[in-house]
Amino acid sequence: MLAETVATVNSAQIRFDLKVFTLDCVKRAAYRVTGGSSVDIAIEAGAAKCVLHFSKPISGEQAERAIETLRLEVLDQDLRGVVAKETASVRNAVLALAFSKSGLQSVD
Repeated sequence: MLAETVATVNSAQIRFDLKVFTLDCVKRAAYRVTGGSSVDIAIEAGAAKCVLHFSKPISGEQAERAIETLRLEVLDQDLRGVVAKETASVRNAVLALAFSKSGLQSVD
């Protein structure tokens, strides 16, 4: 029986258009997916180029899954940012009400 050889890779890369996603969003997503890799981010021609460096060689299929995970996490972080902006006034009102009744603020 012959062992099948599988090509392995040490890194993979993806680009995110900075007109679509903010750099902060890309950074947050990169931080969340760094379980088995580190991520280098560079700005090139209006895009955030992310290079995932895997701690050990992995198959091309695993690398594609890692890229897909990063892609989904960037979208998730982007949507979280949109929701945070849309609900900021309600959140601030709830917090103001909560702190006004907590006794934590001094009344002069």
